[in-house]
Amino acid sequence: MVERISLYEKKDTGSTKVSNCFIDHFMTDANEAQIKIYLYLLRAVSSGTDISVSDIADRFNYTERDILRSLIYWDSRGLISLDFDDNKIVRGIGLNPNPVVKTVSQGSVTSVSGFDKEPYPAQQKSITPARPFYSSGQIQDFKDNEEVRDLLFTTEQYLKRSLSSSDLSSILYIYDSLHFDADLICFLVEYCVNSNHKNMHYIESVAMDWNERGIRSIEDARADMENRREYYDVLKAFGLSGRNPVKSDIDFIRRWKDEYGFSSELILEAVHRTMSSISKPSFQYADSILKSWREKKVSALSDLEAADRGHFAETRENSGNTRKVRNFKERDIDFSELEKKFARN
Repeated sequence: MVERISLYEKKDTGSTKVSNCFIDHFMTDANEAQIKIYLYLLRAVSSGTDISVSDIADRFNYTERDILRSLIYWDSRGLISLDFDDNKIVRGIGLNPNPVVKTVSQGSVTSVSGFDKEPYPAQQKSITPARPFYSSGQIQDFKDNEEVRDLLFTTEQYLKRSLSSSDLSSILYIYDSLHFDADLICFLVEYCVNSNHKNMHYIESVAMDWNERGIRSIEDARADMENRREYYDVLKAFGLSGRNPVKSDIDFIRRWKDEYGFSSELILEAVHRTMSSISKPSFQYADSILKSWREKKVSALSDLEAADRGHFAETRENSGNTRKVRNFKERDIDFSELEKKFARN
């Protein structure tokens, strides 16, 4: 089920418009994705469009994490206000009609100006640096570097096309601002292409995601991919392949792997048994199964046969005891006398 987000405006402007304040003071520091997302929010709120993070991601061919990153960026700049639920999922986006501009003098903040005179939001969120503008001269300087030339050539081979100026800027941004080495960038491009994503916006967003999560080498990236594959395998087994894993899902899976020490095979077996037992996805139910296996020292699929025999015997014994108690009580009850009593009443 796609989670819907309520989008509202703190002041009804009556039209869809972009303020000069945004153009003069905010747009110049934002990257392409951030600008697109903000403009789309303006358009959506003016028409009352119902939106979700996944809807926006599909529309602009970005990842959902890229959309969230852009929303957090504009929230940190004071242009929007994000409302989160208890699970830290965005449930509301408020567009602030009176953005505040921070002015800087002699290297420090000296005053705050804008349509309103409220203080600039004190809470700053960690964000990836915006992509800078590269002039033709700067691009040529990069091309004079043999490593960069080889990187651009390899990227073109993977994409099977020549790089546009925007593509060049994206690659240079990943190389120069995110400080990925050439080997990691080549691995990144190959990974995205093999996943049927040749769009450079998508590749750049994955790079930003890796940067934020501290992935700085091919080894880090491969380990991360293996973890993500496990997450999606569990979701698929639960019949939830249409969505990305959320934090609570990841927490459960990491607990099963790291704390309980179970293999992927045992985890998937617990998921299959969950679906067979209650016919609906439940991480809590699967967790109860795995806790039981942990107590019984199950460490491989081959151990389950003995554990199942013990569970069956225990269940049968309990069931037999229940029947004996019930039968004993039933022999002490005179049903004919009860019928006469109810008849007299």
